[in-house]
Amino acid sequence: MKPLHQVLRDLELAAHRGTLTPSFLDSYARRNGEGVLSLYGLAARHGLPVAAEEGRNDQLGEHREWHAHVDASAVERDLDARSAAVVRAAHAAVEDDGRPAVLRKPTRNSFYPVKRAG
Repeated sequence: MKPLHQVLRDLELAAHRGTLTPSFLDSYARRNGEGVLSLYGLAARHGLPVAAEEGRNDQLGEHREWHAHVDASAVERDLDARSAAVVRAAHAAVEDDGRPAVLRKPTRNSFYPVKRAG
């Protein structure tokens, strides 16, 4: 992998020559161990136009913009379901003395002292 400034320089040279095409990016990525999508992103971030090729439409364009969003309510529902499952598991793990599993480990300042037989 090349340093970022060298990759950017190579992309700028190809753009000025008019050879910055999807097949150029594929071959450049293969030769230098780069990611093709990262090269597309780098070209887009620095305003380097990727020329269209005959038979290929995978270049970045203004017509195909990708927008990502996170469904906050789905994430919240999933976190609530996971926390409810953890609480159910803690309540289900009960030993003979009636304490939950999280309180079985005896500590020095425990409010639930260890019950000793005898």
